[in-house]
Amino acid sequence: MIFLRLIRIAEAARDAYAAFEEPNNKMKMEELQRESQGDIAKFFQLCIPMASDILGTVIVKYGFQQSQNGCVEFTQELGKFVADPEICELEKEIKSHFMPSQLPLPA
Repeated sequence: MIFLRLIRIAEAARDAYAAFEEPNNKMKMEELQRESQGDIAKFFQLCIPMASDILGTVIVKYGFQQSQNGCVEFTQELGKFVADPEICELEKEIKSHFMPSQLPLPA
């Protein structure tokens, strides 16, 4: 049973990664990240909804809600399988769309 869950979550993670790599989605995310210019509030206002939309279209096929909550539940499920090197890497890539990579340090 766990092996089947691993296969299914790996498939979902690959599909999610591929969705973020689609040229149109990648371009939109990069544009929004540039627009947020290191401002965390702007990042969350602009990037999180787009990332949730992109991920939501994939995870709904795997039984998760097509919402920000569904995205959180999906990444939590991925976290249960990070011992698998492929899932570990895919989880990091997927989560990177929900957290800014570089923010200015507070003064």
